[in-house]
Amino acid sequence: MTAIFVDMGDTLVKFVPRMHESIAKAMMEEGLEVNERDVYRALMKHMGKANFPHPDHDGLSQLDFYDILYEMGKPANPDVVKRLSSRNYLSDHFELYEDALPFLNEIKKMGFKVILVTNTTRKVHTILKTLDLYRYLDGVIASCDVGVMKPNPKIFHHAIKEAGEEGIHIGDVYEIDYIGARRAYLDAILVDRFGFYPEVRENKVSDLYQALALIKEKLKF
Repeated sequence: MTAIFVDMGDTLVKFVPRMHESIAKAMMEEGLEVNERDVYRALMKHMGKANFPHPDHDGLSQLDFYDILYEMGKPANPDVVKRLSSRNYLSDHFELYEDALPFLNEIKKMGFKVILVTNTTRKVHTILKTLDLYRYLDGVIASCDVGVMKPNPKIFHHAIKEAGEEGIHIGDVYEIDYIGARRAYLDAILVDRFGFYPEVRENKVSDLYQALALIKEKLKF
């Protein structure tokens, strides 16, 4: 049996607005010429450099807008950085993607263990209860609980220990989910819902239905 390790945000659960959308809006309000894709890519490159939660951010790293703007090739005015850093970009509105439950149902029917592996605050437990996801999960490995974040391979080692076996990790961020899983010597599938990773060609899908088909292909179901 092979375990399925799955990310939460933008893999199973949609946050409205998404973090990069809020950041892009804030940057535009500061007079910066940006688009959502470029903000997303810079943000994920930045977040992919963090391995441990910041003690003041409940399981997440602290955003460094000097680095985010550097990744975008934008000037970093200290006053602008200060204002951008003062905002909260985490959304309180969340809902399931329409393919989340069909994916989880089919994975469970196939007999796999499902372990959630997520960089998140302690709000994760409220989200999982509200969306009734616990019944599909055999374990939850959250950065707020284990004190380490993807892409650090240690968080995947926690997941492997929880599952009692290795498996395939499914997630939406190349720099965090895909690279992190591969660093832990796990197979990985990138869910590129919005076409933000055109350069990635292998093990990439656009939704969880395609992810399910690829899992079946890999495991010869």
